[in-house]
Amino acid sequence: MENIKKQIKDNVKAIIAQGRNKAALELIGQYEAIAPEDIDIYALKASIAIQENQSENALLFLAKGLEKDSNNFDLLFAMGSVNEKLENYSVAYNYYMQAKKWCNEPEFSGKIDDSLNVLKGKVIVKPRLIFFIKSTINSFVDDIVLEMSKEYETRFVKVNDYKQINEGMEWADICWFEWCDELVSYGSKLKLAKEKTLICRLHSYEAFTDYTKNVLWENVDKVIFVAEHIRKFVLENTKSIRKDQTVVIPNGMDLSKYNFRNRTKGFNIAYVGFINYKKGPMLLLHAFRAIHNQDPRFKLYIAGTFQDARYVLYFKQMIKEFKLESSILYQGWQDNLDKWLEDKDYILCTSVLESQNISVMQAMTKGIKPIIHNFVGAKTIYPHKYIWNTIDEAVKNVIEGEYDSKEYRNFIKENYSLEKQLLQIKKNIKEVEVGDDKKSTQHFDYKDYWNHRLNSKFDIEGVGYIGLGRLYNEYLYKNRLDILDYVIKNTFKNCRNLKVLELGPGIGIFTKYFYDLKVISYKAIDIAEKSINELSGKYRKFKFINGDISQADYYNEQYDLIFAADVLLHITNEENYKATIANISKSLKDDGTCILLDPISVLNTKSESPHVIFRDKNYVDNILKANGLELVQIIPVAFFMNYPFDKQLIDKNQDTVISIFNAISYIFSNNELHDKEKKLLCKYLINKERQLLIDKEFGLSEKLLVIRKKVNMKQYKLAKLSDIWGKDELIKEELSILQEKCIFNSRCVNDLKELINKL
Repeated sequence: MENIKKQIKDNVKAIIAQGRNKAALELIGQYEAIAPEDIDIYALKASIAIQENQSENALLFLAKGLEKDSNNFDLLFAMGSVNEKLENYSVAYNYYMQAKKWCNEPEFSGKIDDSLNVLKGKVIVKPRLIFFIKSTINSFVDDIVLEMSKEYETRFVKVNDYKQINEGMEWADICWFEWCDELVSYGSKLKLAKEKTLICRLHSYEAFTDYTKNVLWENVDKVIFVAEHIRKFVLENTKSIRKDQTVVIPNGMDLSKYNFRNRTKGFNIAYVGFINYKKGPMLLLHAFRAIHNQDPRFKLYIAGTFQDARYVLYFKQMIKEFKLESSILYQGWQDNLDKWLEDKDYILCTSVLESQNISVMQAMTKGIKPIIHNFVGAKTIYPHKYIWNTIDEAVKNVIEGEYDSKEYRNFIKENYSLEKQLLQIKKNIKEVEVGDDKKSTQHFDYKDYWNHRLNSKFDIEGVGYIGLGRLYNEYLYKNRLDILDYVIKNTFKNCRNLKVLELGPGIGIFTKYFYDLKVISYKAIDIAEKSINELSGKYRKFKFINGDISQADYYNEQYDLIFAADVLLHITNEENYKATIANISKSLKDDGTCILLDPISVLNTKSESPHVIFRDKNYVDNILKANGLELVQIIPVAFFMNYPFDKQLIDKNQDTVISIFNAISYIFSNNELHDKEKKLLCKYLINKERQLLIDKEFGLSEKLLVIRKKVNMKQYKLAKLSDIWGKDELIKEELSILQEKCIFNSRCVNDLKELINKL
């Protein structure tokens, strides 16, 4: 059937080339009846429209095709060509750029480059800036989007599906996450995060949640806080964020949106916002009652909604007890706050903590006097004379205090204007804005990196995937430990007599393994002082040295076993890498063995991360040979549980394996599952991982390398994964896990299971 389809399409193309468009359309109609879903139909119809100078029709056909397949090269290239003819140069440029990404033919790639070079002189190519926000949350970013669109090509995405983040980050150069929530947690862990510029704006409530601990902050270029006291709290409690990564830019007020007039003292008090525990609702009622007791003409107007039914009951009860039924007027959420505030004379704030309290600033912009409870951070934002500690002070500020509308508005104008905010935001975006060579060309200081990382998180997440939790990282190391144990026990007759050198012990996962193995001698070198200090105190019979493993000074003995796990990939300078291999060769006994765990690529895949290098197998092999070493075996360690950078090995399923890894990142970075459920899921994942490694006999990322000196004539028995984990036992274990129905009731887990089964 496919051959028949191809023959019909080739015939159509030949008829179009002859200019017989009517005949071509008839044949396309017949073909469409038997293959209505074939995307090529749209390209063929567009070809006829182009030939007949019906460019608008051509664009219509191409757009319909792209709705079904947004990555179709032929449609993208044709879109670029038609828009170029219509002199829509910016649009043409963007379509050619997309087409180039999906081009597999050098001939067309050259044509695209030629077109792009021509268009560069005709179009100003703006960097692409995308804003992400949850579809269910309020946005304070509209003015920012509007202003940034003058210098950037912008998109604003209300996210209700994580696919929108993948697609948006693919499109953008700069990704702005409004609020520090699960969106930035997810986005920061995507591979794309290493290639893009990421900005997160953290307001207030997020500081008191686990969200800040679930973000992979090393991939976030700038964290914008709206208040200094919020930044201080977050930095004290989230050690993985560096202060130099952060900036405080308060929310700005657009003064043109609020009608100002000179006011005098009156009797209408406004409260604006949600009614919940953060806003001090009990204090609100008691403060107003005290004011009302001074003069019964005062009225409290509430614009907002209750977020807890208990406060509804409390308000009803206490308003009745205070006999304030005619003096407290609940008027619900207000879409036009400027209009609603017009007849108000004071705005009352009783919060326990705010980043700024925007409604107070909006009222001040109109010339309304603020009566602000001394919430945490209030005195760093507002003049002290507007702030009260006790109810008596609040009453005095209303009854006796001065009233100066111009002062209130000028305070906002001078300190919190929208213009000031936008200037600061532009400046900070420019500072972190980078081109296609993002972090890959930046100087990487791995001493600073590891000292900071381990000081922030001296646990299994600190050396594994930050944000995915202890459980997942523990299971991630199980394969490494199992394979290492098998190789060591099959290589050395008496493990207790081993003299071991470990490079980069980190938090001591493998130090514990060698301690339990009761090796006679163990020495370790690590660049992080935290590692040396912690491990020296825990393993007093072992020797730990703080130093750089690429420097020869630390190698003055010879060892039976030299081992490093996920260490050499962080040596980003190739001369230092070669020096490390030379040091290993010098320190390895002639009959000794070196075992390295590293992400070795068999496809010469490159890493975009500044602190990770994926080295090609052949490249590593040549460096080993130059130092009198040979690679005797490579054992795959991971299939999908580590980032599958060699995904092209499975061709048709490469998108599936990336989706699996992203789904894992989402599930384990959120709290939808309890620890018991996560543990069961980990058992399932590692079981399927092991089955795939056995069946396919290759992995997509991490490898265990067994290295010996060329002069070592000892026989080496190749390790088989099926000897480490029996396939029959794995199948039995899988069936047992699947009987635990509770875990697979979750939609996200079920989707993950279906994806894995496709492999």
